[in-house]
Amino acid sequence: MLQGYCHVLEDRLVFLPTDDLGVFKEDPALRKIQSRMNRIRGLLYPVVIFLTLIGFYFAITNIIEDELISSLFFLGLGIVLLRLLLIYLLSNPTLMIKREDIISIKYQKEITWLGIWPMFVVKFKMANGKIGRKLIVMKYTLSEYGKEVAEQAIELLNKEGLLNS
Repeated sequence: MLQGYCHVLEDRLVFLPTDDLGVFKEDPALRKIQSRMNRIRGLLYPVVIFLTLIGFYFAITNIIEDELISSLFFLGLGIVLLRLLLIYLLSNPTLMIKREDIISIKYQKEITWLGIWPMFVVKFKMANGKIGRKLIVMKYTLSEYGKEVAEQAIELLNKEGLLNS
């Protein structure tokens, strides 16, 4: 899950690392970005899985040794890393989704006390016929500007007829 922009075009959704649509031209550079994203994801999976397991291991050993404060710390660390891992696993690195391939787009509100940002979950049909999920996470929406941006995104997807709620 890399940071970037989601562009809503008349025939597709395009996910780019910049807000400049001039980057998108059906050229090999888009494939380079996608392969780089796949490599980064391939490197992050084992690291996050290892750190999650270490966090849960230390939480369990500290509970056994009756060290409550450090066990809660490691349990919290394990839960946060597990949440990040699930976001990475459930997200698809696809950079372009055609409108006819979109099955549904649903909006999920934030859960502030768990640190979960609001997001759009895009379900779409991939080229191999399987169902893919793309998460459009709207980070930093706790500020007033962020809330305005989130409301504009909801209005835009409603206006385009894409949001299924």
